[in-house]
Amino acid sequence: MLALIEIRRRKLQFGFVTGVVLLIAYLIMMVTGLGLGLNQQAGTALLNLNGDHLAYASNANLSVIRSRLADSDVSEIRSIPEVERATPLGYVAVVIEYAPETSDTAAILGVIPGSFAEPEVIEGRSIAGPNEILIDRTWTRLAGAGVGDSLALPVAFDTRTFTVVGIVDQGYFFFQPAMYVDLSAWQAIVFQGEGAQQPAASVVLLQGQQLAGRSGAGWQIVTKQDGFENIEGVRAQQSTVDALRYMGLLIGAMVIGVFFYVITLQKTALLGILKAIGASGVYLVTQGLLQVLVVSVAGAGLAVGLALLTEATVLSSDSIPIRFTWGAIATAAISVVVAGLVGVALSARQVTSIDPIIAMQQQ
Repeated sequence: MLALIEIRRRKLQFGFVTGVVLLIAYLIMMVTGLGLGLNQQAGTALLNLNGDHLAYASNANLSVIRSRLADSDVSEIRSIPEVERATPLGYVAVVIEYAPETSDTAAILGVIPGSFAEPEVIEGRSIAGPNEILIDRTWTRLAGAGVGDSLALPVAFDTRTFTVVGIVDQGYFFFQPAMYVDLSAWQAIVFQGEGAQQPAASVVLLQGQQLAGRSGAGWQIVTKQDGFENIEGVRAQQSTVDALRYMGLLIGAMVIGVFFYVITLQKTALLGILKAIGASGVYLVTQGLLQVLVVSVAGAGLAVGLALLTEATVLSSDSIPIRFTWGAIATAAISVVVAGLVGVALSARQVTSIDPIIAMQQQ
């Protein structure tokens, strides 16, 4: 085929543009992975909750930080006919001292032991008392903590010691490792007033159908996905990542388009000769598109391999918030190929407008 013959004979030029496509595709994949990783740290623990919907305080603007529900709110939510199961859930961010003069911020989630909100334990056992805590698997590697260790959590102006009884793999909440305590322990941490004034929960986790949009005097229900998307910073961070990805695709389309436009100008006379001996404009455009397809697929394919190699080496630790999925990698690779084909449209127009007589005069 004419397109492949030219690629074979002009290895340096086409190899250069393939390398450029490789770098652009790799950049887009890394940006996509960064978006996935940041989303994971923003609220994986919320998405992993064993429920379909969340009930927030109506004045919290779907912020779990500001949401506080009273016992009457929880009872009213539980009484909704469509609710199959409901359990209160508390949230507070605390600074945990896990070694002398060494601390870290964590998301403390209060659950009722034995409820469907309690996460699956992968090591140790579930919570059985108010002074016990479940810690996240990723955090154990960072802090060196494990089952049987003690952690000091702040309560008012003092600290309270919790014993690690189990390890879970629920991920992050508000970019903090998620840890689980008894709901009564959460109430003691978040509020030190009279017992009657303590909040019953931050939110209520629900299982049931057609609950989204329901509301009462002091509460409203949304899907779990809506709750995740309203975590502070998630939408802004995703918009930033999307803008970077689209800019990368635009740059890729422009670079590929300019390269093939220059190549087309260089061989205008040769294309005129091919037209003069019977080659149609459609055929020549098809050959050009084939070259773009080969270069883009080769560059994107190499970028996939480089991204997977990066994940297995540089990103093997949990300190860098970049995560890949096969769907994200495939989407990024296909997007680069499509951007290349779109970018070459200017070259295609140039090929179809070549006049054989004028082109041969330039020979």
